Amino acid sequence: MSVILMKDGAVVLGGRTIWKNASFRIEPATITAVLGPNGSGKSTLLNLVLGLIALQEGSLEVLGAAPHRGNRRVGYLAQSRAADAMATMTGRDYVGLGFDGPRFGWGRDKSKSDVVRRALVLTGTASFADQPLRILSGGQRQRVALAHATVFKPELLLLDEPLAALDLAAQAEIVDLINLIRDTTGAAIIVVAHDLNPLASIVDHVLWIARRQVRSGTVDQVVTEEVLSDLYGHPIEIIVTSRGRRVIVGLEEEFAHPHPHPHPKGFVHGGEPAHSHLSEVYEEETT
Repeated sequence: MSVILMKDGAVVLGGRTIWKNASFRIEPATITAVLGPNGSGKSTLLNLVLGLIALQEGSLEVLGAAPHRGNRRVGYLAQSRAADAMATMTGRDYVGLGFDGPRFGWGRDKSKSDVVRRALVLTGTASFADQPLRILSGGQRQRVALAHATVFKPELLLLDEPLAALDLAAQAEIVDLINLIRDTTGAAIIVVAHDLNPLASIVDHVLWIARRQVRSGTVDQVVTEEVLSDLYGHPIEIIVTSRGRRVIVGLEEEFAHPHPHPHPKGFVHGGEPAHSHLSEVYEEETT
């Protein structure tokens, strides 16, 4: 069964067509990058999957059923990073909110404590989980936010720009961690991003949204001069550097933004993913 199946989907918000005639499927244990210029409807796709808005045309299934709010089988990390608004909380308390919302006292329930502890182990945040969020680095806080989003080991994890505003090293760690979560839990992961390069080594599938259209396929099927030129309606050139980075010429203004991008090979340090040891630990914790 596909994790997400959309057929001929169309979204209209405020009388404006965001995109239409969208058909694609997302399979279990895959990582999908959602790309496109600002305002193209990338976050709109996540809102559809979360059941916050509805299609005007077509059909959408999420985990074999119509999407609905509050589905614990779907994890979500928002673009705004709610952890920033709760800076006085400890990481452990913030992850605990992922279990039962704003009702405190979860630490007195052993089952809840165990679930939170497993999420901390998975994301490599246990060593600083009892520190206030305000003193953590941006990368550490984003890892805590991922623990919050994965507290129920969701089958589908939605990440809205998880690399935004992070330095190169932190971006590399988050990319490693996204891959680890997929490999360890088997979840399908959707990552909204501005740039494919930081994610290129872990991505199975691409959704590119532009000019009210959605193109779907592997990186090699979608990120081509022919497809992008047709999608944007003007010539696009793709230059692949000796280091494997794709430079897309012709979209500079549409993709201009302040976020730094790591080197495409920067996810791995010393030949080993930064969090590779956590997969084995997590399996021990969950048995």
